[in-house]
Amino acid sequence: MRQLILAAWIFVTVVQPVHAEFTPHFRKFLHESYGVNMAGSLERTDLGLDASLGGMLNDNDRPSKQAVILVHGITNKITRFMPMVHFLHSKGYKSGEVYGTTWGDAGVTPIGLVDMKCSYVKQIRSFIIAVRQYTGTQVDVIAYSMGSPIARKAILGGQCVDTREILGPPLTELIDTFLSVAGANYGSALCVVPIPVGTCNRRTGLHCESAFLQDINNQARYEGSYVYSIFSTTDEKVGFRTCGKPVSPIRGGTGYVKKDGLSHDQVMDNTHHLQMNFISKHAPK
Repeated sequence: MRQLILAAWIFVTVVQPVHAEFTPHFRKFLHESYGVNMAGSLERTDLGLDASLGGMLNDNDRPSKQAVILVHGITNKITRFMPMVHFLHSKGYKSGEVYGTTWGDAGVTPIGLVDMKCSYVKQIRSFIIAVRQYTGTQVDVIAYSMGSPIARKAILGGQCVDTREILGPPLTELIDTFLSVAGANYGSALCVVPIPVGTCNRRTGLHCESAFLQDINNQARYEGSYVYSIFSTTDEKVGFRTCGKPVSPIRGGTGYVKKDGLSHDQVMDNTHHLQMNFISKHAPK
């Protein structure tokens, strides 16, 4: 029976691939505004046709809602969050109002070796700027897991801690709501002991005292006009506390929702309505 179930799962996976890419209208805008290379670095077709999403259908398909940018977590593609995309679409959001790109290599690098490189930060920063210019509205950002500190650095700007590249000034004025979901904003409880390379390193890793985390946490309320967090006391990946402090809720933010009994993935997957309320109503209900 187990073999039959596995075979059925493989069959469904093969015959029903996920397709997610920019619309031709958005792709044309990126080509004309930023060049083919930048467009490619945001659409990520090098990873397949399921590594990005968003865009209007034509010039008349103007957004009536603020654009929402989803930022995925460690070793994911953006299509990991297609359930949230479908939920937003079911609530009236159009393709020109929901956007995502894939940072990293979608799991080629083992999870323990992924850190928060300047190149990932620059990609998310460029994406936020491009979507803002394309839609003409402020944007909302929902950032998950490791995607939260990466997105926060993209908004903060300043200097990258690894390459010393200058990113530019904060993008605060472009962001209405920043929502961290199961975010590793102050590290991960799995990184109690720093390791010279990889996810738990002291420069660009999730050790609570890393230079990257100190940089993004030395200032407050730069992420947007409204800053919220959703997290769980039983998150088995990010954890609940590290270095004696809560690891996920953004300090100085507008508010947060603490869940009990939810795993890391459940925080991301079982709170869709809550996430939408924060970006659309600036309230949990």
